Order: sequence, then C-alpha cells, then structure tokens
Amino acid sequence: MTPREPAAGGAGKVVFTVLGPGLAYALSGLLAAAGIWYEFGQIDRNLDAVARERGAVLFRLIELTRDWNAEHGGVYVPVTDKTRPNPYLEDPKRDVVTVDGLRLTKINPAFMTRQISEIAARAQGLQFHITSLKPIRPANAPDPWERESLELFERGVTERISLVAADAAAPIHRYMAPLLVKQACMKCHEGQGYRVGDIRGGISVSTPAADLLDVRDAQRLRAKWVAVAFFAALAGLTHLLILRARRYYDTLWTLNARQEALIGERTAELSEANEQLRRDAEERERHQRRIAESEARYRAAVESSREGIYLTDGRLILFANQRLAAMFGIPSEDLIGMATLELVHGDDLDRAAGTLARYLGGEQESARLRCRIRHADPQARRYADMEIARVPADDESGARYLVTVADVTEKLATEQELGIAAAVFESAAEGIVVTDADNRILRVNPAFSAITGYTPREVVGRDPGMLKSGRHGPEFYADMWRKIGQEGRWEGEITNRAKDGRIYVEWLAITTIAGAGATDGAGRYVATFSDITRRKEAEDAVRYQAQHDPLTGLPNRSLFADRLLSSLAAAHRHGWGCALMYLDLDRFKEVNDRLGHAAGDALLVETARRLLACVRENDTVARFGGDEFAIILGEVTSPADAERIARRAIAALAAPFDLSEGPASVSASIGIARYPEHGTDPDRLRRNADAALYAAKKGGRNTFRFHEPRDDTEPPPG
Repeated sequence: MTPREPAAGGAGKVVFTVLGPGLAYALSGLLAAAGIWYEFGQIDRNLDAVARERGAVLFRLIELTRDWNAEHGGVYVPVTDKTRPNPYLEDPKRDVVTVDGLRLTKINPAFMTRQISEIAARAQGLQFHITSLKPIRPANAPDPWERESLELFERGVTERISLVAADAAAPIHRYMAPLLVKQACMKCHEGQGYRVGDIRGGISVSTPAADLLDVRDAQRLRAKWVAVAFFAALAGLTHLLILRARRYYDTLWTLNARQEALIGERTAELSEANEQLRRDAEERERHQRRIAESEARYRAAVESSREGIYLTDGRLILFANQRLAAMFGIPSEDLIGMATLELVHGDDLDRAAGTLARYLGGEQESARLRCRIRHADPQARRYADMEIARVPADDESGARYLVTVADVTEKLATEQELGIAAAVFESAAEGIVVTDADNRILRVNPAFSAITGYTPREVVGRDPGMLKSGRHGPEFYADMWRKIGQEGRWEGEITNRAKDGRIYVEWLAITTIAGAGATDGAGRYVATFSDITRRKEAEDAVRYQAQHDPLTGLPNRSLFADRLLSSLAAAHRHGWGCALMYLDLDRFKEVNDRLGHAAGDALLVETARRLLACVRENDTVARFGGDEFAIILGEVTSPADAERIARRAIAALAAPFDLSEGPASVSASIGIARYPEHGTDPDRLRRNADAALYAAKKGGRNTFRFHEPRDDTEPPPG
C-alpha cells in the first residue's frame, strides 16, 4: 500500500503542472469571448435604437403634415407638370380656377405625403412610402416587407424597424408605423367602411444606414481591443498564481507522502484488528438474528392461531395471545398475572380444579376438559375445550404449561340444531327430498318411502324424474324450473307414480337452499310433498255431484251452461259453426204412469246411453230434469251435420225399451238452433232452440225442427 500512494500523488502533480496553465488560459479566453459577445450585442441594440428614433421622428413629421392637411380638408396648389390633378381623388371641387385665371388642384394627405417623399429622396436620400392593404392608387400598393409589417399592425404591433441589405454598398434602415383613421379622415374614408381608430395603412421610412454602420464597426473594433487587453492581463495574473500554487503544492506533497507512509503502517495493524472485531460482531448478530427470528415465528404462530393460547406455571398466567383475550372479552394485558382457574365458570370450577391437580400431580399424561368459561359479560354462556401440555424448561425458572382454548359454543349450538333438524326430518309426516345442483337425490326421509314405496337405497343418486306419471307435458316442468330459477321456490299440485304403479296426486313445494354451492356436492334443492289423492278424489266426487245429473250421470244445467259458453267461444275464435239441440221425450208420462217411477228412471238412463252413442266424443249431452235433454254440437260446418245427428237420435229413441217392469216405447221431439245464424249469445240460442222444440211438438212430435222466425212464439206452459 505504501508504494502506491506516492505514485498517485505524482500523477496528480503532473496533471496540475501540465493542465493547470492550459485551463487558466482557456478560462481567460472564454471570459474575453463572452465580453466581446455581450459588447457586440449592446452595440447592435444601440444601433437599432438610433435607427428606430430617426425613423420615428421622420414618421411623426410626415404624420403631422398629413394630419394638418386632413384637418384643412386638403390644400390647393397651382397645377404644374409636377403637380397634376390627382385622378384618384373623388371630389367635385378637386380643380378650381382663381379669379385671376390661375388653375388650382386639391392635394389630399396621401398625395402630399408622396410629393414630400420625392423631395426628401432628392435632398437627403430619404424615402417615404404611404401604403395600405387596400390601396386606392396602384402605386401605393405595399411591397412584401410593407405587407408583412401591415399584417403585424393588424395583430397589435405598434412599429417595426429592419436593417436591409447590410452587406450592400448602400444599406438602409426601414421603419414603419401604422396610420390610424382619425375624425378628420372620415370625410374621405367613411364611404370605404372605415371607422375612427381603424388602421388605414402605414408609412414606411427608408433612411441610409451607412453612417450608423460605420459607427457600429468602429465600436466593435474598440471592443475587440479591450477584450484582448483583458485577456492578456487576466492570463498573466492567472499564470503567476498557478506558479505560486505549484511551489506550495510541491511542499505539501512531500509532507503528505511522509504522513501517508506512516498512516499506511498504522492502518495495516488497525485493519487486522478491525477484521477480527467485524467477524465477532457478525457472529453475535447472526446469533441474535436467529433468536429474534425464532421468537417472531413463535409469536406469529401463537397470534395467528384460531385458538386461544396462554402460558402458565400452573398457578398464574404468564402470557396470553389476542385470540384468548377476544374469547374471554378481557384485554390481554389484564390476563397476565390472573390465576389459571379464574378463566373457568363457577359451575365447572370444582371439576376443572380436580383435572388440573391430577395432571400436575402426574396422574395423567394429558388433560382435556370441556367446561363453561368465565366471560367478561356475565350474561354470556360460552363453552370451550381446554388442553394442557407441558413445555420443556431450559433454565431454572421452573415448569411451564401451554394451554390451548377452543371456543365450542357455536359448535355445540350447531350440533343441537342439527339434532333437532334430523329429528324433524325423520319424523315429518310429509315426504322430504334433498337434491344437489344436478338434481340428483342426496337424501329422503321415511315419509318419502311410505308415500312412494321406494327405499333410500333405491333412489339416492337418481333424478326425481323417475317418479313422473306421464300426465304432465314438458312445458309443465319447464315452467316449474323457470319459476324456481327466478323466485327460488315453486309450489303446486302434481301427479306422480309410486313404485307399485299406483298413480297418486301430491302437493309439492320445491325451495332452493340459500347459500348452497353449485358444484360442491352439497344440497341445492329441498322438496316437501304430501299425498292428497284421497282429498282430490273427495273434491272430484263433490264437484261431479254438483255438476252432473244424479240419475243419468249426464252434465246438469249448470255444467251445460259452462260448456255452451266454451263452445261458442271456440266457434268464434276458429270461425266455425255449432248447434244447440233441445230434446223432449214423447209419451214419457204414459210410461211413468203405467209402469211406475222406477221404470221411468230406467228409461231415462237408457235414453242417456242411446243419446251418447249418437253424438261425437267432443259433443255434450245434458239432462235438465224430467224428460228434458239438451245436446251441444261443436264444429258444425253445415245444417246437414246437425240434421244427421238429429235423425240418428230420433231413430235411436224410437226403438223399443225392454225394461224389467215391461216393454215401453217413446219418441223424441227436437228443436235446433245454429250459431251464428240463430244467435251469437247463449240466451238467444236457448230461446230459439226452445221455440224450435215447440214447433216440432206442434208439428206432430217424433221429428225435429230448425229454428225459423215464425217459431218465435212463446210456447204454452207445461
């Protein structure tokens, strides 16, 4: 290390010796160049200011002259070869003649400005040009520089100065400012759409720039010589300072080399000692880190546990995690120092004390206890499972025990609820089916087996569709599942088939189980049902008795009225016809009087059978009472259809009746009213059919009649 330090110092010395003066001269040159650049800029700014002032003064003189002319409405001058009448001046008094015969012409501001410009150009080389973006006189049209200036004035620029042809033999400064429309100008410009304050145009002033450029060049030359003198003085002083600094540096370098050699020797000794200290420190740090990591892992495991954990010496709590504090409703810092048995409720205190004593006495290898705990809220009933384990001691502090506490309050409540639910499931009178998301049966109760005849082994894993009776179409089940999907529930009447083939009617309710997953194998739907077959049969029997004739089993007057309405609605909807027949038995009273009421009832029953054989399946035969019958014929396309049924019925009833009481003969009279010819509402058809029946009886009986208008007479009573 000692040999390297002088070498580095020598290199620094060489760099300082060689590069020091060069850097000083370069810095001096940069400062001189910056001074020249600044002076040249200042000279150019002064030149522009003088040129701007000169142009502005001339512009102002011309503008004042123009304003004077405008305020006097123009001036008259003699007409000469140089001053001809202005052809662009529209003024009826442009040309006048004096009393002595002298011809005069009016000179407006623009014309006067142009003539002044010509005089100034001949006298001093100055040029004035009045111009506008909308000139009246073509000679006043702007050149490109003037047009650019006028456009700048329109955007708010108030004046412009430019050096033109600076490198030419006759350079010039061009100055231009806007001309504003004033009140005196409105006499001529009002007709052109201008208003006071508008920019009418501008006057450009061109002045020779050679004299100003000569002054500029002289000032630049003087600035260069000043910069050279500054550079020489600064470079000399800097060089002198560098030489003095070099001698001082040589002295310091020698002293530094000696000190570095001594420091190198001492540094080597200290480095070896420091290295040993570093190794010792790293070893201690690794040991402490392992301890800290072990403690952190232990604490993290304890604090993240879902169970309460505390450390005890058998009597007092030495440590408790946050879960235990939350479980008992006591801050963790308040748990420290509490007696272990203080956590147990008084109801189970004796049992817990005995278990702990036996474990600490060595009678048990482990101690597990389920007991009620002492919660901070006296009204709370909480239960927990406690388990004690011995912790190996690594010092003289004595035995330690780790106790884990698991809150089982909710678990016990759930087990109790499940027990109740299981009891309800097993003892319910209604059949219960639980299915999964794929509608496979998971579980059934005993009532299911009692109603369907299937055991649980026969149905678990199968689709409840196995119970279908075939009496419901696909649209019925599609609507049922649509409602279950939308509302989560369906309830209604359904017909199914038991294992033995018996058809039964059940009242079924299907409910989606809330929160059930679609693919977790858990129950998704629960269905409850009860067998209502007997109730339905009883309801059907009552309904049948209310709607049918007790003797013949035919529809009575009430059911007949409903079917007539349905037939008329179908005929109207489909555009076909139908017919209503009223039928009375002829000579029925004679049979009843001769053979008795029992024979009359038997004849009426046989009459019903014969009439049913005469009509089609979708037609209706009804008995109103006594020997009065009625027939509804649907889908009648022509009167011949009704006539054919009427003739068949008359022929069937004209055949002898072989009754047990003796033979009997009757005939039938039939009145027919057709829809829509004889009426479009039930009342009208009934009246017209009754009138036609009266006409048939009046016509000799054992015949039929269609309704005709002349039949609309009230039949005699009886």
